[in-house]
Amino acid sequence: MRFTKTILSFAVAGAIMGGAVTSASADTYTNAGQGTYNSGYSQNYNGGYTGQSNTTNNTVTTNTTSSTADQVVDLAKQLATQSIPYVWGGESLSGMDCSGLTDYVYQKAAGISLGHYTVTQESHVTKKAVSAAQPGDLLFWGNEGASYHVAIYIGNNQYVAAPQPGQNVEVETINSAFMPSFAGSVTG
Repeated sequence: MRFTKTILSFAVAGAIMGGAVTSASADTYTNAGQGTYNSGYSQNYNGGYTGQSNTTNNTVTTNTTSSTADQVVDLAKQLATQSIPYVWGGESLSGMDCSGLTDYVYQKAAGISLGHYTVTQESHVTKKAVSAAQPGDLLFWGNEGASYHVAIYIGNNQYVAAPQPGQNVEVETINSAFMPSFAGSVTG
Protein backbone atom coordinates (compact mmCIF):
# COMPACT_ATOMS: atom_id res chain seq x y z
CA MET A 1 0.00 0.00 0.00
CA ARG A 2 1.18 3.48 -0.76
CA PHE A 3 0.14 6.32 1.42
CA THR A 4 0.55 9.97 0.63
CA LYS A 5 0.30 12.08 3.70
CA THR A 6 -0.38 15.78 3.61
CA ILE A 7 -0.24 17.53 6.91
CA LEU A 8 -1.72 20.92 7.52
CA SER A 9 -1.08 22.34 10.92
CA PHE A 10 -1.78 25.73 12.42
CA ALA A 11 -2.29 27.39 15.77
CA VAL A 12 -4.58 30.22 16.75
CA ALA A 13 -4.27 31.99 20.07
CA GLY A 14 -7.24 33.60 21.76
CA ALA A 15 -6.65 37.08 23.03
CA ILE A 16 -8.81 39.26 25.24
CA MET A 17 -11.45 37.83 27.58
CA GLY A 18 -9.79 34.48 28.33
CA GLY A 19 -9.46 33.00 24.85
CA ALA A 20 -8.02 29.49 24.70
CA VAL A 21 -5.03 28.38 22.67
CA THR A 22 -6.19 26.00 19.97
CA SER A 23 -4.32 24.06 17.33
CA ALA A 24 -5.69 22.10 14.44
CA SER A 25 -4.32 19.45 12.17
CA ALA A 26 -5.66 17.71 9.10
CA ASP A 27 -4.15 14.58 7.56
CA THR A 28 -4.92 13.11 4.15
CA TYR A 29 -4.00 9.55 3.27
CA THR A 30 -4.42 8.23 -0.25
CA ASN A 31 -4.43 4.46 -0.49
CA ALA A 32 -4.18 3.11 -4.04
CA GLY A 33 -7.50 1.55 -5.04
CA GLN A 34 -9.12 2.19 -1.68
CA GLY A 35 -9.98 5.88 -1.72
CA THR A 36 -8.81 8.81 0.35
CA TYR A 37 -9.02 9.14 4.11
CA ASN A 38 -9.06 12.52 5.81
CA SER A 39 -8.81 12.96 9.53
CA GLY A 40 -8.83 16.24 11.34
CA TYR A 41 -8.97 17.32 14.92
CA SER A 42 -8.87 20.45 16.94
CA GLN A 43 -6.93 20.22 20.18
CA ASN A 44 -7.48 22.71 22.98
CA TYR A 45 -5.31 23.64 25.94
CA ASN A 46 -6.67 20.94 28.25
CA GLY A 47 -5.67 18.06 25.97
CA GLY A 48 -9.17 17.17 24.75
CA TYR A 49 -9.95 17.14 21.08
CA THR A 50 -12.89 16.99 18.78
CA GLY A 51 -12.27 14.76 15.82
CA GLN A 52 -13.75 14.38 12.39
CA SER A 53 -12.94 11.80 9.76
CA ASN A 54 -14.23 11.32 6.24
CA THR A 55 -13.69 8.48 3.76
CA THR A 56 -14.44 9.10 0.07
CA ASN A 57 -15.93 5.69 -0.80
CA ASN A 58 -18.05 5.43 2.35
CA THR A 59 -18.37 8.77 4.06
CA VAL A 60 -18.06 8.45 7.81
CA THR A 61 -18.03 11.45 10.10
CA THR A 62 -17.35 11.16 13.80
CA ASN A 63 -17.07 13.81 16.49
CA THR A 64 -15.56 12.83 19.82
CA THR A 65 -13.89 14.39 22.81
CA SER A 66 -10.81 12.57 24.04
CA SER A 67 -8.06 12.84 26.61
CA THR A 68 -4.35 12.88 25.89
CA ALA A 69 -4.13 9.23 26.99
CA ASP A 70 -6.83 8.29 24.46
CA GLN A 71 -4.95 10.13 21.72
CA VAL A 72 -1.73 8.29 22.64
CA VAL A 73 -3.51 4.91 22.65
CA ASP A 74 -5.29 5.63 19.36
CA LEU A 75 -2.07 6.62 17.58
CA ALA A 76 -0.14 3.65 19.03
CA LYS A 77 -2.84 1.23 17.83
CA GLN A 78 -2.86 2.88 14.40
CA LEU A 79 0.92 2.48 14.08
CA ALA A 80 0.59 -1.21 14.99
CA THR A 81 -1.45 -1.72 11.80
CA GLN A 82 1.04 -0.05 9.45
CA SER A 83 3.78 -2.72 9.16
CA ILE A 84 6.46 -0.41 10.55
CA PRO A 85 9.67 -2.43 10.94
CA TYR A 86 11.90 -2.44 14.01
CA VAL A 87 14.95 -0.30 13.21
CA TRP A 88 17.50 0.27 15.96
CA GLY A 89 17.71 4.01 16.65
CA GLY A 90 14.71 4.76 14.42
CA GLU A 91 11.75 6.94 15.28
CA SER A 92 9.94 7.47 11.98
CA LEU A 93 7.28 5.66 9.98
CA SER A 94 10.03 3.97 7.96
CA GLY A 95 11.27 2.21 11.11
CA MET A 96 11.56 2.60 14.86
CA ASP A 97 12.89 0.93 17.97
CA CYS A 98 11.05 0.72 21.30
CA SER A 99 12.01 4.12 22.69
CA GLY A 100 11.65 5.68 19.23
CA LEU A 101 8.06 4.40 19.13
CA THR A 102 7.14 5.82 22.52
CA ASP A 103 8.85 9.16 21.80
CA TYR A 104 7.18 9.39 18.34
CA VAL A 105 3.71 8.65 19.71
CA TYR A 106 3.97 11.11 22.61
CA GLN A 107 5.39 13.85 20.36
CA LYS A 108 2.66 13.45 17.72
CA ALA A 109 -0.31 12.75 20.02
CA ALA A 110 0.51 14.91 23.03
CA GLY A 111 3.32 17.29 22.05
CA ILE A 112 5.60 15.74 24.69
CA SER A 113 9.21 14.84 23.91
CA LEU A 114 10.37 11.87 25.98
CA GLY A 115 13.85 11.51 24.52
CA HIS A 116 15.15 8.49 22.65
CA TYR A 117 16.46 6.21 25.39
CA THR A 118 14.51 4.11 27.88
CA VAL A 119 16.30 5.45 30.95
CA THR A 120 15.73 9.04 29.79
CA GLN A 121 12.05 8.23 29.37
CA GLU A 122 11.91 6.95 32.95
CA SER A 123 12.58 10.53 34.09
CA HIS A 124 9.34 11.65 32.36
CA VAL A 125 7.02 9.33 34.30
CA THR A 126 5.56 8.84 37.74
CA LYS A 127 6.44 5.22 38.42
CA LYS A 128 3.88 2.64 39.54
CA ALA A 129 3.28 -1.11 39.57
CA VAL A 130 2.41 -2.80 36.29
CA SER A 131 -0.88 -3.89 37.85
CA ALA A 132 -1.79 -0.19 38.28
CA ALA A 133 -1.06 0.74 34.63
CA GLN A 134 -3.69 2.78 32.79
CA PRO A 135 -4.06 3.14 29.01
CA GLY A 136 -1.41 5.56 27.73
CA ASP A 137 1.10 4.68 30.46
CA LEU A 138 4.56 3.43 29.57
CA LEU A 139 5.67 -0.08 30.51
CA PHE A 140 9.36 -0.66 31.25
CA TRP A 141 11.46 -3.83 31.36
CA GLY A 142 14.56 -3.92 33.57
CA ASN A 143 15.51 -2.22 36.81
CA GLU A 144 14.69 1.44 37.45
CA GLY A 145 17.59 3.47 36.09
CA ALA A 146 18.68 0.56 33.89
CA SER A 147 15.61 -0.27 31.78
CA TYR A 148 16.23 -1.92 28.42
CA HIS A 149 12.75 -1.97 26.81
CA VAL A 150 9.66 0.27 26.81
CA ALA A 151 6.15 0.06 25.32
CA ILE A 152 2.77 1.85 25.50
CA TYR A 153 0.04 0.22 27.57
CA ILE A 154 -3.30 0.27 25.71
CA GLY A 155 -5.54 -1.51 28.24
CA ASN A 156 -6.93 -5.03 28.58
CA ASN A 157 -3.47 -6.41 29.46
CA GLN A 158 -2.11 -5.31 26.04
CA TYR A 159 0.57 -2.92 24.85
CA VAL A 160 2.03 -1.60 21.58
CA ALA A 161 5.74 -2.24 21.13
CA ALA A 162 8.55 -2.20 18.60
CA PRO A 163 9.78 -5.62 19.76
CA GLN A 164 13.05 -6.55 18.06
CA PRO A 165 14.83 -6.76 14.69
CA GLY A 166 12.80 -8.75 12.18
CA GLN A 167 9.46 -7.75 13.72
CA ASN A 168 7.09 -4.84 13.13
CA VAL A 169 5.45 -2.48 15.60
CA GLU A 170 2.62 -4.58 17.00
CA VAL A 171 0.09 -5.14 19.76
CA GLU A 172 1.30 -7.67 22.33
CA THR A 173 -0.18 -9.16 25.49
CA ILE A 174 1.47 -8.99 28.91
CA ASN A 175 2.56 -12.48 29.96
CA SER A 176 4.78 -14.06 32.58
CA ALA A 177 7.43 -15.05 30.01
CA PHE A 178 8.19 -11.38 29.26
CA MET A 179 6.72 -9.41 32.14
CA PRO A 180 7.27 -5.63 32.38
CA SER A 181 9.13 -4.60 35.52
CA PHE A 182 7.27 -1.34 36.22
CA ALA A 183 4.94 1.18 34.62
CA GLY A 184 4.77 4.95 34.59
CA SER A 185 2.33 7.76 33.85
CA VAL A 186 3.91 10.39 31.59
CA THR A 187 4.28 13.73 33.36
CA GLY A 188 5.71 15.73 30.49
